[in-house]
Amino acid sequence: MSNIIDLFPFAAETKDEIEQQNKYLKKVSLTGKINALKSSENLFKYTDKTIEQFDVLKVKLTDALVAENINKITNELYLKAQLSIDVLKRNLFERTADVGFLSQDYEIIKFLLNQQSEDTLKIRLTEYIKKYSVYDDVIIFDINFQKKININSDNHVHIATDNILQQALENDTYIEKFGYTDICPHKDNTLIYAQKIVHNNKDLGVLCLSFKFDDELRTIFHALCTKNDLIYLEQNKQVIASSNQNLIKKDERIQLTKNKQLSLYKQNKIAVQTSTKGYQGYFGLDWKCTAISLKNDIEFDSSNICQTLPKNLQDIINEAHEIVDDLADVIINGELIASKFRQYTLSPILENLRTISGHLLESINSSATILSQTITQSLLNNAKLTTKFSIDLMDRNLYERANDCRWWALTTQFKEELSKSDPNSKLLSNILKDINELYTVYTNLFIYNKKGKIIAASHDQSIIGNTFKSDILQSVLYEKDTQKYFVTSFETTSFYENRPTYIYNAAINSTTETVGGIAIVFDSEPEFKAILKDSALKDKKGFSLFCRKNKQIIASTSKTLEPLEYIDLPNKFFELKEDQTVQDYYQYENKNYLVTAVHSNGYREYKQKDNYTNDIIAISLIEIV
Repeated sequence: MSNIIDLFPFAAETKDEIEQQNKYLKKVSLTGKINALKSSENLFKYTDKTIEQFDVLKVKLTDALVAENINKITNELYLKAQLSIDVLKRNLFERTADVGFLSQDYEIIKFLLNQQSEDTLKIRLTEYIKKYSVYDDVIIFDINFQKKININSDNHVHIATDNILQQALENDTYIEKFGYTDICPHKDNTLIYAQKIVHNNKDLGVLCLSFKFDDELRTIFHALCTKNDLIYLEQNKQVIASSNQNLIKKDERIQLTKNKQLSLYKQNKIAVQTSTKGYQGYFGLDWKCTAISLKNDIEFDSSNICQTLPKNLQDIINEAHEIVDDLADVIINGELIASKFRQYTLSPILENLRTISGHLLESINSSATILSQTITQSLLNNAKLTTKFSIDLMDRNLYERANDCRWWALTTQFKEELSKSDPNSKLLSNILKDINELYTVYTNLFIYNKKGKIIAASHDQSIIGNTFKSDILQSVLYEKDTQKYFVTSFETTSFYENRPTYIYNAAINSTTETVGGIAIVFDSEPEFKAILKDSALKDKKGFSLFCRKNKQIIASTSKTLEPLEYIDLPNKFFELKEDQTVQDYYQYENKNYLVTAVHSNGYREYKQKDNYTNDIIAISLIEIV
């Protein structure tokens, strides 16, 4: 590993310092040999042995410093690269459901059958993009790939030749493509999702959704990158997104080199590359994510504790102390000899030996401190990364729920049936069932009329005829704004088998009045647990939580803490503002933990511009041995 030491200035300085002190030790030993009596020859023989031992120890210590620096940097880089690509793929998984569902939209089909005006459909698709703000265009083609309608005024496509359209017609599922496409000729690269539109077994056309790729990568990189690193995404070894365009540009081809299994960028910056782990079987396009450290030396945050060194590192430090202690004993013996034989020329030599051994011990103790701080800093950084990742995933997940309820509330059949005195419950239930089969994060979807009476349900039909009793009901039934949604408190509900969850609601409006609402029951227990588990550091013991600011638990990976219970942690972990983080060490139930708390920050307009307030704190407790 010594050929990598130049990557780490501090480790190189430590090595040089020990070498310098050892040179002084050699000079003093040589001087001692020249001036020594026969009675003190053994003293300087032992000094020579000590010099050899420090030469060996120097290599062990510097190698340990380098190894721990590499471990810290590569672990953090791996986490950042992995989180970057995995959070992106989770997002894109939702897009595959969107394009499949929208391709079955009743109004789109009517438009392609010449039963709906272009203006009316444009209003509807504009509503779609207002809610699913991850898209910048919806484009619909006929089977000859002539554009029939699109929303983005910057996109002037008329006829497209991209093979993705033909592929969509030949398949019964979505097709995904990234790169230049004449479907969106105004952009250099586009991430497109395409699916054919079918009615009565007849192909009518192809629906395309254009995803805000650059915009999404900016939000991910902003959350994960610091001034000391950068992240880029590549396809076919070509950069398609970069967190720092000044250092790595799009379309650039990057060559990483190998140095003893260590990937390097431009010979001196450590790099880590990874692929997605996938999400619910979805892997998407073949992309790789790379994170690069721009500064290899460690910067330490203030911390009131240092991690215990692993046994192999502690053994090195112990060995160093034993060598110095043995040398101290020899020096004492030398002083006794000098006194006995009145060999006064030996005294300053022995004093120099004591001084040098003291400096060596200082260097060794400093190395031990740096090793401990490095391990601690790595834990602090990784805990912060993964805890923030968990709350970001929660916000992103619930953003989709807010979108779904508002969009489904615009379903034409819902408006038409609820406007009747006797709506067709079976028809509505079948539509809800079809939706629920595509969007499996809900245990039930149900529709209620303007009196709150449940008219239809996707799964649990036994609730039909009951009244939806909720504090938010009146707000829903008086709402005309199609951008508004309403969420129940996280509380026990009969609609979720008397377990706590969120129920997202939106008003269903006819042209003149509110005729009812739609409620979607989020399957919170497995969804939130999966987010917490997926975000946890895999090699550490402990547990994770989502909590309200009043310390009430929303979700937990602990075997003893359940939702709606309260956790006894200090107030400082809950007195946070948006996107704030606090870390500290705390003893909880007779175990020592590193506790990391991160306040939610919302995602896009969700909890940022939509007036919905739901302060959640993500907390991780990592056991400290």
